[in-house]
Amino acid sequence: MADVRTRPRPDLRWLIVVIILVPLVIAAVIINNNYPAEDSTKLANALDIDNGDLKINWGQYPTYDINLTEPLTITQSGTYQLTGTLIDGNIKVQAPNGEVKLVLNDVTIVSPDGPAIIINDADETVIELAGENNLSDSSKYSEEYNEDITGAIYSKSDLTFQGEGTLALTGNYQDAIVGKDDVKFNSGTYVLDANDDAIRGKDSVYIVNGNFIINSSADCIKSTNDIDTGKGFVLIENGNFNLTSEAAKAIKSVKTVLIQGGNYSISSYDDAIHSDIYVGITNGQINLTSGDDGIHANRELIIDGGDIHIAKAYEGLEAQVVTINDGDISLITNDDGINAGGGADESSKNRPGANPFDADENCILTINGGNVYINSTGDGVDSNGWLYFNGGSTIVDGPTNNGNGALDSGMGIVMNGGEVLAIGSSGMAGNLGSTSNVLNISIFLTAIQPANTNLKIKDSAGNIIIEHDSSKQFSHLAFGSPKLQFGETYILYLNDEEYTSFTISGITTTVGKERNNFSR
Repeated sequence: MADVRTRPRPDLRWLIVVIILVPLVIAAVIINNNYPAEDSTKLANALDIDNGDLKINWGQYPTYDINLTEPLTITQSGTYQLTGTLIDGNIKVQAPNGEVKLVLNDVTIVSPDGPAIIINDADETVIELAGENNLSDSSKYSEEYNEDITGAIYSKSDLTFQGEGTLALTGNYQDAIVGKDDVKFNSGTYVLDANDDAIRGKDSVYIVNGNFIINSSADCIKSTNDIDTGKGFVLIENGNFNLTSEAAKAIKSVKTVLIQGGNYSISSYDDAIHSDIYVGITNGQINLTSGDDGIHANRELIIDGGDIHIAKAYEGLEAQVVTINDGDISLITNDDGINAGGGADESSKNRPGANPFDADENCILTINGGNVYINSTGDGVDSNGWLYFNGGSTIVDGPTNNGNGALDSGMGIVMNGGEVLAIGSSGMAGNLGSTSNVLNISIFLTAIQPANTNLKIKDSAGNIIIEHDSSKQFSHLAFGSPKLQFGETYILYLNDEEYTSFTISGITTTVGKERNNFSR
């Protein structure tokens, strides 16, 4: 008899899985590669930074010691060491092509009819602070000053502040500090109170360091040049900031806001940090509350690092393109937590439903790294276009109403890495994408779970894969993680009681019955 041996039968389940998964993985990679990750380096490289103050040789100019008792007009280059009290007058600088340093050493100026210091003509002006200085302008300006002159300190030339002293400045008329060119702060302590803007540098506001306590009726810090290339920016490298805007924005630029460090406590009526084009954050301890968006860029928001905590806002982070590369971020919002919505900032005044529901491929939200926590009344993570998770940890305590979802995307969701847990209502519940590279689950619960519910997902060996205490009620959860393995069985526990078990059977495994769903 011939020796007949039985061939082992192939495991058709794995073959089916490969046939299904490979095209989907390829599609996900192609989709994601169309939108490579970027960082805020490109924003910094585009700025035209003026450091003219660093190039001045003050030793070539004379030094003058002046005790202020009457109005002072400066007409030539030099260092002017000023002391004393000037109740009925101001300081004027009219030094064509001049380089002027004003050293304020325990100076008090109360101007009766205009700015306390006005720089009409100079190449570079430096104000150095020594001791405690108190300056204020008048509530009305005389006809000597045209309508452009609105600041207690007003300069038509590049203006730099430095020194270890303090400047208490009150803008009774409108603004506290106005520069028609670049305004720079190297050091010093500034207590500013303004009936309009506190610091306004047309070409730029560049803060190297310093301490800033600002209360303004309008914007606290802003730049307005929307024409010249490389200008119209606010750049902050370091410092301590306590900013309150009673009727507008705290930090604002027509082009770019770039924050590279510092400590911030911000309270604003409108957006706390706003740019008409770009916002980039690389570092810093940022704590803010806002009547509208926490951080808003009309075009692109890039976060490379920092600790960002938004205790109250209508929307937390918003731009047409939002990229998070790193950082620790926590948001509590009345509407969307993070929104890639596109277009100009229409603010909360037009809500609800201000964002269009139509899909827009130009809107992209990408999380490449960092730790992100969102507590939102509206959508948790929302993109009118694509939504990508490539790394980091994202946790969403999402909406309780069925008109919003913890995850929402107009074009699709692709998860290539990281870990995401999103819980919320089930009416608009979304999953983490069937074209993803990371296995994920979508669980519809049979009953609404109360706030403060502890949820755990364990593997068959009892190892905890994810654990979270909910901040509010929920009836759906979406979870994606590299810890999930195909063919493995997992158990969901609610308050340490087994709720359900499930086996991973595809890129997205759905557990329970979808209900109350409706399409946008």
